[in-house]
Amino acid sequence: MNEKISREVAKAAEVLEMDITEVEQKFAEICTKNDIDYNAEPNLALSCFRQWFSGTRAYQDAPAQETTQGDSWNTDAFGYFISVDAARDMAAMLNERIKNEYVGDNQTTYSAGKVAVAYLGEDGYTVSKMQHGEEVTGTIAELPKNNFEVDVGKYIIPIDAMAAYGERKNTNYGKPLPHEQYRMAGVFVGTVDGDTQLYYFSYKGTASESFKPKTFTPLQLKVIRDKNNTNRLYGYTNGTLESLVYNSDLDEENQRPSPTTEEMQNHAMENALEHYSPLIDLNMYHSKVSDKTFAERFAMTDGAVSSMNMTPNKFGTRRITISDLNSDFDYEGGSWAGTTCWIPSHIDIDFGIGSRAVFVGRTAQGRNEDGSYSDVTLNVSGVLCVENRGVVVEPFESAEEDIDWF
Repeated sequence: MNEKISREVAKAAEVLEMDITEVEQKFAEICTKNDIDYNAEPNLALSCFRQWFSGTRAYQDAPAQETTQGDSWNTDAFGYFISVDAARDMAAMLNERIKNEYVGDNQTTYSAGKVAVAYLGEDGYTVSKMQHGEEVTGTIAELPKNNFEVDVGKYIIPIDAMAAYGERKNTNYGKPLPHEQYRMAGVFVGTVDGDTQLYYFSYKGTASESFKPKTFTPLQLKVIRDKNNTNRLYGYTNGTLESLVYNSDLDEENQRPSPTTEEMQNHAMENALEHYSPLIDLNMYHSKVSDKTFAERFAMTDGAVSSMNMTPNKFGTRRITISDLNSDFDYEGGSWAGTTCWIPSHIDIDFGIGSRAVFVGRTAQGRNEDGSYSDVTLNVSGVLCVENRGVVVEPFESAEEDIDWF
């Protein structure tokens, strides 16, 4: 298996949140079934594999994911989130990717039925697309929102190229893909249907944009539990968003006992122990989980805040540095001085330098100018302040005066 194939198989496993070995076996099965030697015809093998990936991904996103559970299609959950990612527009990302595919190879992308091509005329738009192996043409008065102008008067429209999900026909086949579809992910620790454990949480749709629960804060809400994967929970329409209520906001008679900070730290650690890494070992942890699914790659660590920059960058992200106070430092050798943490806008920071906290997020690693790997950083998705010290650093605001200098 060459490097390109290995890279795409690994990426597919990450996006589908499947074990990479399972996806590799599926790739081999596809090649065997279609009598393809992937060493001699790697592009053909990848083309078939991508079709399987698209179908599997579409099936995961289909409403059938929100299945019934016993006599009720939703159930109560009580606990707390240790990780909350901001919602991302997955449809916009998919539309952009298909557009780039068309720009790179317009004939293959069109032949695969991934785009419709529209030309502006006097009476509207003439549209052509491939469907069930045949080219069909029609006219429409207006373009759908997910269109891209690729030339003067010429537009492409990303469309659903999956005819069926196994035995189930895809009713959206040949239709434009959604213009936008938001999805957020989280990690929930709590009790659902009497089972207390760690759950991977996913929520799609408009409501997911507004779903930003505080991390490490006891709450209750209604969710859908996946009957096939009992460690996965899903939000549904507006129901999950509207059902969320913090324990502290309930009437006293309906409140559950609130854990202390130490109790919550210990409880979270017990349920996410395999994801914990001492701060000094984050580089090693990053390498160890590189082949896991996206949902499973989160890390939990703890440290003391040694510096803060609360001025948001263009992405709305702030930066703090955390250190292990017990680690040694070599002034002559340029030792590790701490881990950079990127804090998104939906996470509140109410502590200052010197505070100790538990941080949850996903590790990232780049390269230095000389090609060597840089230290791992942490994209934070959850914070529990254990010892609050210092004053919260205020964002730096530049002078309002417009100075014409240099």
